[in-house]
Amino acid sequence: MSTRDYLQGKSIDGYEFFGAHKKDKGYIFRVLAPEAEEVFLIGDFNDWEKTPMRRYKTGVFSLTDNKAKVGDRYQYLIKTDKEEVKKIDPFSRSVIYEDDSSEIIDDTYKFKNKKIKEVPKNILQVHLGSLFKQDKDSKTIFDELIKYAKNFNYTTIYLMPINEYQNYKSMGYAPLTLFSYSKRYGSIKDFKNFVDKAHKNNIGVIAEIDISEFDGDKKGLINFDGSDIYNYQYDDILYNNYGSVNFDISEDTAKSYVKSAIGMYLDDYKLDGVSFPDIDNVIYWQGESTRGINNKWFDFLKELIELIRDKKSLSLASFNCYSGDIDLEFDMIFDNRSKTLVNLINDLPINRENYKNHIYNILENSSSENILGFSFADSTTNEASLAMKIYSDGKKAKQEKGLLTFLYTLKSPKILFMGDDRGDLKTFSIYEAFDPNNIENSLEDVESYYKDLTSLFLASKALNNRESSLELLDIEGYSLYAYKRAYKNEEYLVIINFTDIDYQIKSPYNLEEVLNIDDLKYHGSGNINGKVTKGEEINIEAFGAGIFEIL
Repeated sequence: MSTRDYLQGKSIDGYEFFGAHKKDKGYIFRVLAPEAEEVFLIGDFNDWEKTPMRRYKTGVFSLTDNKAKVGDRYQYLIKTDKEEVKKIDPFSRSVIYEDDSSEIIDDTYKFKNKKIKEVPKNILQVHLGSLFKQDKDSKTIFDELIKYAKNFNYTTIYLMPINEYQNYKSMGYAPLTLFSYSKRYGSIKDFKNFVDKAHKNNIGVIAEIDISEFDGDKKGLINFDGSDIYNYQYDDILYNNYGSVNFDISEDTAKSYVKSAIGMYLDDYKLDGVSFPDIDNVIYWQGESTRGINNKWFDFLKELIELIRDKKSLSLASFNCYSGDIDLEFDMIFDNRSKTLVNLINDLPINRENYKNHIYNILENSSSENILGFSFADSTTNEASLAMKIYSDGKKAKQEKGLLTFLYTLKSPKILFMGDDRGDLKTFSIYEAFDPNNIENSLEDVESYYKDLTSLFLASKALNNRESSLELLDIEGYSLYAYKRAYKNEEYLVIINFTDIDYQIKSPYNLEEVLNIDDLKYHGSGNINGKVTKGEEINIEAFGAGIFEIL
């Protein structure tokens, strides 16, 4: 690493220099604290006695301790003109938040499998915290996650934040540092082995990295050396609306810190991509579009996207209030229009025609870059899972199958939160153990239907290819939609009925039915269509859905 590049905001490999690094004997520790008068190293290896670190003109402090070893805890004691403060190492790979210390670890791992080149098509969103509340070792949990993803036809596992954090309610957002992997989720070696095994099974791994904020605890990054090398100076923009501290990337040191973190996850962890959550918190001042665009952050995001592309990886982002008025150039973004579908299924069938314009908008404007589906937020708001939100008329299972049919026939990559692929009827809680293979209360046959639906989705280029087309067909009906999906010579007709009225539709094509939620094998009524000649009637029951190959 070039210290000059780091100080100028150009570094992407600061993690190779700063932090604790193995020497022939012991470890060398380096930290950047340009405004500190003195920095001392304290830890298990020196009986927590203050050992002064050597200062360089660059503001880097360095010290080699021959007794330091794996498992030792340590802190930096930073002396300014006002106080002495104990700090966690900003570059430590492991943080023990209970005693405010960093930990020396051995996270070396030799990967055997290459990263996944294909873009995500079917994404499983995972909250590791709830998986790791099971009474199982980390290897078993990770192995079962890969097996589950493969069994349910997911091409990508999308992890909510993996950084270390204090407040369990935060779920890893507002991390203590960007380089620390949470000890709650096993060791870093276990995690790297998980990524490696996922790649062996042709499954990509993407993780959320919250670059917009960090924990405001005094032992962390805030006012690190008595100055503001990571955070804003002014109180009105120091904290965001969640009470966390905003990164100030007008500081070159903060820029290099964030870029180096992204570089580490892509190079050292072999992630296939990184996702930036709630990115409007940095695009707009304090996350509010009315306050205008934060141009420094906007330009910096473009640098990050370019960095990620240079490493042949994917950049993803999610938004709260993004209005689409600026070009961000992320490879993929989460499309909030999916939330409309949650409102639709929660409403009375008689009211669902009111969503017609929203449905048309989704059908006509879905794209290969916008991820549609149902995330953690959709599945936990109002303390109800996706299945629980469906209007209760005794046909919840059929309605979820219809909703999933609609989702998986849109022109977009898909995402589901764990459990929603089985119609989980239990309120998800981050405080309780979750075993995706052992859901006690779920909707009947959603699992088997989901597997067949996603098998068709992954096998059909008309449904999954980025260059495929979607043509909305003119059809009469109340909350009834028909559209054609096509790629070259492969064509499908999709019919979705969101209401409680049976329909008979004159077929515009010669067809062969390939999937119908009323099939007996999904415990349906058995009212299926088989082969249909042009001009014959297609039967679509209340809340029904069918996919037909156009012959």
